[in-house]
Amino acid sequence: MSAGERSEATALLTGLLDGAPACDSGIAVISGSVAMGKTTLLAGFAQQVRAADGVVLTAVASESEEGILLGVVAQLLEEAALSAPVGDQVNQLLAIGRAHMTASPGGPPTKLSAVDAQIVQSLCAILLGLAGPRPLAIVVDDIHHADAASLACLAYLTRRMHSTPLLAVFSHSYLPGDRCAGFVEQLLRLPHAHGVRLTPLDLEHVREAAAARLGAESAERVAAWALRVSGGNPLLLDGVLDDVQRAAPSSLSSALSSAGYRRAMLSCLHRGPALAARVAQALAVLGKPEPIARLLGLEAGEVAQCLAVLDASGLLEQGRFRHPSAASAVLADVGPEATAALHRDAAELMYAQSGSASAIAEHLLAGQGVRAPWAVPVLDAAASQALTEGRGATAVEYLRLACTLSEDENELARIRAALLQAERRMGGGVSEPQITALLQAVRGGHLGGGETLGVVRVLLWSGRFEAATEALRHLPGSGQTASPTTTMELCAARRWMRCSYAPLLGLLPDAVEDDGELHRTPSTTESRRRYDAATVLESVLTQGPSERTVPKAERILHGSRLHGTDLDTIECALLALTYAEQPTLALPHCDELIAAAQERGEPGSAARLHALRAEICIRLGDLPGAVEHATASFDVVPIGEWGVAVGSPLASLLIALASMGREDEAAELLYLPIPETLLQSRAGLHYLHARGRYSMAVQDWEGALSDFLGCGELMARWGVDVPGLIAWRNDVGEAWLRMGEPDRARGLLEEQLRRSEQSGSPRTRGATLRLLAGTHEPRRRLSLLRQAVDALQESGDRYELARALADLTDTYNAVGETRRARVIGSQAKIIADKCQAEPLSRLLPADRDRPDTESKGPTAVLTDAEQRVADLVALGHTNSEIAKLLYITVSTVEQHLTRMYRKVGVNDRAQLASALFTGPPKQAVEA
Repeated sequence: MSAGERSEATALLTGLLDGAPACDSGIAVISGSVAMGKTTLLAGFAQQVRAADGVVLTAVASESEEGILLGVVAQLLEEAALSAPVGDQVNQLLAIGRAHMTASPGGPPTKLSAVDAQIVQSLCAILLGLAGPRPLAIVVDDIHHADAASLACLAYLTRRMHSTPLLAVFSHSYLPGDRCAGFVEQLLRLPHAHGVRLTPLDLEHVREAAAARLGAESAERVAAWALRVSGGNPLLLDGVLDDVQRAAPSSLSSALSSAGYRRAMLSCLHRGPALAARVAQALAVLGKPEPIARLLGLEAGEVAQCLAVLDASGLLEQGRFRHPSAASAVLADVGPEATAALHRDAAELMYAQSGSASAIAEHLLAGQGVRAPWAVPVLDAAASQALTEGRGATAVEYLRLACTLSEDENELARIRAALLQAERRMGGGVSEPQITALLQAVRGGHLGGGETLGVVRVLLWSGRFEAATEALRHLPGSGQTASPTTTMELCAARRWMRCSYAPLLGLLPDAVEDDGELHRTPSTTESRRRYDAATVLESVLTQGPSERTVPKAERILHGSRLHGTDLDTIECALLALTYAEQPTLALPHCDELIAAAQERGEPGSAARLHALRAEICIRLGDLPGAVEHATASFDVVPIGEWGVAVGSPLASLLIALASMGREDEAAELLYLPIPETLLQSRAGLHYLHARGRYSMAVQDWEGALSDFLGCGELMARWGVDVPGLIAWRNDVGEAWLRMGEPDRARGLLEEQLRRSEQSGSPRTRGATLRLLAGTHEPRRRLSLLRQAVDALQESGDRYELARALADLTDTYNAVGETRRARVIGSQAKIIADKCQAEPLSRLLPADRDRPDTESKGPTAVLTDAEQRVADLVALGHTNSEIAKLLYITVSTVEQHLTRMYRKVGVNDRAQLASALFTGPPKQAVEA
């Protein structure tokens, strides 16, 4: 509403009142949409009349009383100070009028019967007779809802009031099917009648209102948003500002969660026509106006008129609710049962119009389903689409509803299997009723081979081995009756089982083992990808990495997306890279997939990927990262809901905490209950190994040895004895070394060295060389440790590298090479600190604590970083070698050298070494 409109309306009413003492009559019609301030203006005018010692007769018409004949006239006369005889006469006239006059649906009758005319004339005479020396005002609010008989009386009255000091003021809204439109038009043709139309508030008025409630500063921030949400409707604006006052200063987006706006919006809706309210309810359900006519069985023109009314009142903007809370408030007002019925009707309408499965499913979900043959297939298709779009929680809801609606056993079994997979993505556990229902479906032959295997994978992951075993016993083989996809799935399952749950492998039916024949078999893309990933992992774990396995695993990951690939497939490919001692290749894929899982809202997927990421961190020596990701996996899915799969993240966390000197925290993990079936899985191997590493950290050598030997025995029995999985021989050798049995350790470590050289495993080879060095005398030890350092630098395992450098430091000290010991020890300390390996860091004194008998001349001007580079230059390392040792770039090394040349006053590396050190080392031994 502009300032001019409100001023014009106020001036008009004031002018009418000012003319009353001169016996001037006047009529004013204040029109506008619902809740635009008409009632407020009329109330203000009535107050002005009373303040001028005038008489005011008021009436409020309502839609619910439109059928009460002479209802508005009766309200006016009830407020009049009538004498008893006149009051009796009025009651008699009203009674006769209601008995003789008939309601007219089209407004006031154009022609009155003789009796009706006499009644109207008599009632109007009484009203006109009330005019006297005091101003008399007749004020009727919402005249558009007045009954036809009252309109006839008021039309008669206004035509005869020109010579009477009488003021008549009406408020009016143009509504669909408005019976009062003709009456208003006739009024405005009279010479003493005037009309003003009120429109929504403009930005200036909204800002003024906001400033009055919130202050000028907040008003500037809120005004534009409040105008957009309220549409300039004063009542809605009042509700918006009320909510803003209650909300936090910076949370406009959630401000309308309070009751003010909702209450105002419903008040506006109820003030309008009932048909418009029905249209608003349908719009709240449908979200768009186009299907409303068909949903409600109305003519398109009727709907268009209602939408125009709702738009004009500020409830809608171009046929859409201005804020989501408006739609939710409308449906809350309707009630849950009526809302559900509307959604069911909407679902049937959209299905008849070939709407999208997702849109229909939303209505089915909100309406609690429809018993129709098309409902379950639609929900199934919508669930698949939702999973593709990263709406896993919605997919679960669709599938749960489909389970309640399905009446076909095969269909129900398939939906339940799909629901199990979807819930796994969301991190949900497997309930006993689910297991019972799925096993019944398997026994009854209602699930195909591929679907049964999918159920088996989830049951094994969750530790339900008995249920998985029963399901496997009912699994058909891959004979001539099996479909190509089932054959491919069965072969993939055998390879996956061999890698993950080897003791149960014998329960699977025999399958085609000819890879060439399988690849000529037609199958789905997902089945083929699952088979390829399981095959790569099996190859790595049974034969070790090869030239083909790593590129193949990377190809699988490059073509995999969470929305189109089963997570078991992704997990197999990531593990293949990790166990092939290529964690740096697995890392970026894993990080990308974690981000995708979080973005898609799949906590179950994110938890499994965090567990894999923790394993990658362990193999890169990133102990804090391992703690972070293992903890994140348990934050997303609690430890108790992991089943046997808990072994992997728990193992990473145990190893990391023990290596970081946080033994008390690690000990708490060992008190957690674990599934009895854990040691029948690959995850159990990791757990045994990690428990042994903890025992080593607390110097329980015998306990550690028992776990390491047990781990090795299982690996050998299951045919997965490769160092890339767990180099258990290294751990046994280390335990024997700690127990004072170097000869026993040497034999086993030499065997591990041969195995690691055959498999090309630099990480295992480096760790083995480090331990093997401990079985020899110091001079022989130096050569082995230098080889260990080279291999571990190549592997990228910083923690193992720090351990090797620390041993090399001790060995240099043992042979009297203190300068080299100081340099290497400095590097070991830096790396150990980055790994947060506190026990190892404590064994390595800080630079300032190390005895240094070298010249203190030029070195005093060097920074710590420059000194570390200078030490390695003196030992003969190249720039690239220094960069690797210090974990900096070659460019940074070159910059340090340039500054040192300038500070010391030399031109090359040889001069730098000569100037910084009093003499060359006693023996040229490369580190």
